[in-house]
This record gives sequence, structure tokens and C-alpha cells, in this order.
Amino acid sequence: MQPYKQAWEQFRQAVIELDGGRCVRCHRSEDEDGVVLQVHHKQYIRCREPWDYPTELCETLCKGCHARQHGLIPPGAGWECVGFHDLEEPVGTCELCGTSIRYVFLVRIDGWPAMEVGEICCDNLTSSELATNHMDSVRRYESRRRTFIGSSRWKILDSETYELTQKGICVQIVRAAEGFAIKANDVIGRRSFPTLLKCKSWCFELLETGELRDFLFKVGKLKT
Repeated sequence: MQPYKQAWEQFRQAVIELDGGRCVRCHRSEDEDGVVLQVHHKQYIRCREPWDYPTELCETLCKGCHARQHGLIPPGAGWECVGFHDLEEPVGTCELCGTSIRYVFLVRIDGWPAMEVGEICCDNLTSSELATNHMDSVRRYESRRRTFIGSSRWKILDSETYELTQKGICVQIVRAAEGFAIKANDVIGRRSFPTLLKCKSWCFELLETGELRDFLFKVGKLKT
């Protein structure tokens, strides 16, 4: 072993032992598979050899945490979630783990480009359950939507008209020039949909958000 390597190895071992043989960030040790411990210099002194430092100016980091410290890979925590988007199909890719995703969370942190990530990576990066809680809400919403669309409360009045009454509103799905349209309390919507499924889905959104109720009340087709 060459002299400088021996000096560095002795210094490295001394720092690691002072830190209890673990990374000071993630607390993993080399007893765990794949963990490599390195010595990080918290401050550099010009013309000083790497092993000729006071140990208090150094700390033990695993290879991953060391790379994050030097900005080579994204920080593992401290991110903020600033947006959400539904791609409708799993055609996106988590920029952290590479998993295919449908639901995208936009996260950011100072000093690093914003990333589009999935539910689990968002929670890990923000050290929260924000994404999980949001997705629970989304899944409950989707469950209600599917129940509404497939409900036995839909009455088939004829081959081209479907009717359901909810929250005091008589909703009908009727044939339109380019597919299907919504008719509520005798008011026909201007928007048409290519399929019955899409029309029922939009009808659910209007009822769920209260937008349809507000509109009917405004035009005098619904009483409080």
C-alpha cells in the first residue's frame, strides 16, 4: 500500500469510527447490503492534504448521501409539492425512480430543477403523506363516479333517453346531433359527447361540484 493511501485509509477509518460506523444522514452502516461509507469534508483548506484535517471538519456519509451533498443526485428530502396532474393513462414517468405513472406530482426544492414524480416518491421527498392523502381522495371520487355511471337508478325511457333524479334535479341523457347531451330540469346543455359513458361522466362532475345546481338555480329551474 502506498504511503498516501495508508494515511488516507487511517484517517477515513478514524472519522467513520467517531461517527459510530454509520452515515450521519441516513444512519446506515456497511453491514447493510450495498452501503459504502465515505468521508465528506465539510470545509476545504487550501493546500491541505485530505487526511490532514481536524476530524470535526469531516463527517461520515454513505455514497448516496455524499453524492446528494455535492449536488450529483437530487436531495432525498426537503422538497415541496406544488402541483398535481392526471394524465388519464399511465403514460408518464417518475423522474426519480423511473416508474410509469398516471398521476403526476410536481415537486421543487431550492437549487435543483423541479421534478415530476409519482405518489410514493412525492411522499418520500416531502416527508409527508400529502400525495397518499390526495390519491385517497381521488380514488374515492373515482369510486363515486363509477357508481353513478353504473347506477340502477338510471331509467331507460326509450332507446335514446336515460333519466335519473338526484338532489332534486331530474337529469336526462338525450340523443344529440353529434352523440349525447345532458338535459336537466328541461334545460338542454349545448355540449355534446361522443359516447353515453362520457356524457354520464360529465353529468357526475356537474352534480358533484354543484355547478349544475348553481346554473339551474340561476336560470330559475331549481328552487332552494
